[in-house]
Amino acid sequence: MTSLFDLTATTPNLPCRTLTAEFFSNDPTERQYAARQCHGCPLLLACQQHALANEERYGIWGGVDFEARAMGCGTDRAYQIHKRRKEQVCPECQAAHDEAVGDNRRRLLAEAHAAGGTRRGYWMHRRLGEEACVPCKAAQARRSQEQRGKKREAAERARGAWDAREVIEAPRGAHVGAQSLAIAS
Repeated sequence: MTSLFDLTATTPNLPCRTLTAEFFSNDPTERQYAARQCHGCPLLLACQQHALANEERYGIWGGVDFEARAMGCGTDRAYQIHKRRKEQVCPECQAAHDEAVGDNRRRLLAEAHAAGGTRRGYWMHRRLGEEACVPCKAAQARRSQEQRGKKREAAERARGAWDAREVIEAPRGAHVGAQSLAIAS
């Protein structure tokens, strides 16, 4: 059987021979471009089989991005890898991340309901795009009322301090506003 290396050496104008940097680039856009160049290659299947048999983890082989494949694109973990590398997130990874976030929010909501409704439950309802249940709304309302009461008390303390300062600093007597003049001798 002829090896892939023998086939690539005898086949002219292969994209992997002319664009070698793109096939092993760190930039996902360049790798996507390289993968599209493989689609017309006569060695497409042989290249894929070679990569699978040798468990390749990097580069483009037969139109497949094996680096993305190795990191498990389409998972929340792959989403995190895209973000860490400051890459554009692929739609499969974005969908997996959105699903993981939704699952976590539903878990937190279940905990809030088990506790009889909480502020966190209220916000989980909102983030999930649904109307909050009565116990979660009540918990949020209690917290809002407490916050308004604290702000009202702070405002009253500040007003009292201001009123006390006005009494202390109030002008007294006829000399208020008068300036002393130097007397020439």
